[in-house]
Amino acid sequence: MEPGQPYTWPWPWVLGTAVVTSAIWGLTLQSTGYGHASAPDLHGYRLAGSPCAGYNLKPLTDAFRTSRFFASPADIRTGSALSQAQCVITAEAPVRDHWKNSYTVTVTVELHKKTDPTAEFEDRNRPNGPNLDSSVLVPGTDETDQVFPVDHLGDEAYLLTGNAQEQALTVRHGGAVFTIDLAATEQWTGDDIPSDAYGYPQQMPSLDRFHPALTEGMRRLMGALSP
Repeated sequence: MEPGQPYTWPWPWVLGTAVVTSAIWGLTLQSTGYGHASAPDLHGYRLAGSPCAGYNLKPLTDAFRTSRFFASPADIRTGSALSQAQCVITAEAPVRDHWKNSYTVTVTVELHKKTDPTAEFEDRNRPNGPNLDSSVLVPGTDETDQVFPVDHLGDEAYLLTGNAQEQALTVRHGGAVFTIDLAATEQWTGDDIPSDAYGYPQQMPSLDRFHPALTEGMRRLMGALSP
């Protein structure tokens, strides 16, 4: 090379150095686990059939004190990253002359197989955080809900109240999320018009008494869907 002439790197050597450096960096990232989040622990939960089948919700349905039940077929969707199941149980129970309570129980199960649902679960159940996405399968809180933590149930659990006619219990256990939504209405069954006119209920049914049964029903459901 002549004096004063700029030095140029031999291209084969430069390319070879870049390849070696890239390989070393890749091995370093792989060994440290950088960029690779581990799959959530599903604790053996599976969706082999309807969550509403059999006696999965017996503690809750027993609390209705009626044998008039109907369970809808479950809507089950399976995928490599997320599997979901949802089913509905309806029940009717007489409460006094010509009045009956109608109950609707909606059960939703989500199995997150690749991404940890913890942050999403906490956001979804944050008080005063309206659920703006109507496509979300699992019920979310709205501005009227009160959120109460429930101990000794999964990794974290919340009771969502605020509406006298609808309440929900939702639980996260690893990558599995369970929700039982309970709604109730009181209906007139007589031929004439009730005293307050046009079939409107004389009093709204209270769901507070179902809180223990809702919790035990959730325990039974989680046990039924695990080994």
